[in-house]
Amino acid sequence: MAVIGITGGAGSGKSFVAKLAADNFDMLHIDTDRLAKTQMMPGGASYEGVAQAFPECLCKDCGENSGTGGKATDTDSGQLPEIDRAALAARVFNDSEALKKLENLTHPNVRATVESLIESSKGLFSHVLIETAILADAGYCPLCDAVWYVTAPEEDRKKRLNERGYDEARIKSVFDSQPTDERYRETSSYEIKNGEDTDEESILEQIRKILKDMGIEEVK
Repeated sequence: MAVIGITGGAGSGKSFVAKLAADNFDMLHIDTDRLAKTQMMPGGASYEGVAQAFPECLCKDCGENSGTGGKATDTDSGQLPEIDRAALAARVFNDSEALKKLENLTHPNVRATVESLIESSKGLFSHVLIETAILADAGYCPLCDAVWYVTAPEEDRKKRLNERGYDEARIKSVFDSQPTDERYRETSSYEIKNGEDTDEESILEQIRKILKDMGIEEVK
């Protein structure tokens, strides 16, 4: 079973390419961003640490923090308030120290789950895709037999992010915070082009060629 990392900058369409690969080949798609979000929900592996480190980012309509036991709870209902991800994103925006704190609270939990999913997928899937924007910097390369780097022209990436509601300032901040093309390329094995003029069949053909080069039989 091959473990493949799939990465790329914001707006490159790596999630689309990963889903296309998983839908057309026998691959388990692990989205680390989705895992991180799930684990920050009440009861999740990262919830308590993030709630304590960033109490100002708890949902305001879910009650105030009670100081009991250091846990964030709604004093009326006893329910844990959700973490407001928009508020959390704003809190760590342009604050490298806060971002590092958040990553230290979440990345180890995500990594442990990824490793568990890889182990449990043996015999169920032929291959595993690990999707993350900072695959190399998050330390996933040692888990991977190969890394696919999804690319798109900068203008295409900006257009996609604009369509998601990002303004120019936020796009610039995201681009500046992510690895450079050089960093992505030096830590990747293959490149998949995914510009606005690239259709699904073209992407699938690129994937087929990569699988062939990796010595992997195409299976669905």
